[in-house]
Amino acid sequence: MARFRFISIIAVLASGFGALLMFIIGAVKVVRAYKIYFAEHLLSGPAALAGASAAITYLVQAIDAFLIAIGLMIFGGGIYNLFIHPVPEGQRSLFGIETITQLKSLLAELVVVILMVKFLEEALHSRGGYQWDIVILPVGVLLIAIAVRVLRFRD
Repeated sequence: MARFRFISIIAVLASGFGALLMFIIGAVKVVRAYKIYFAEHLLSGPAALAGASAAITYLVQAIDAFLIAIGLMIFGGGIYNLFIHPVPEGQRSLFGIETITQLKSLLAELVVVILMVKFLEEALHSRGGYQWDIVILPVGVLLIAIAVRVLRFRD
């Protein structure tokens, strides 16, 4: 039965490749932000302001991509440390993950942060006025954060 623990190497490798892809996507978005900003910044007037706004949007999307990449790295490293190569007693694991509960808690906290960045991205896209659908995301994030906090106290 212990040999079946090595099947989780699929999750570790897939998470690693997914993290690499998300880092590349984030880097491409940062490069696009620079291109748009400097191409539009050379112009004056409303076009320059639109370029700055588009650059900020790309940078927020890059933050989102980098956070997802970090989440995938933490997941893959946690699975590796928990199932494939357990950390010896007395040593600390790479991410400080020693139980599946710690891995779930860390990933839940990261999801809250990713959703907050997603809300920031949605807020940047709104064009003024009150839009009630934009309030749904932060309320959901608040409920998830409360649930994560309650679960942490329970353990």
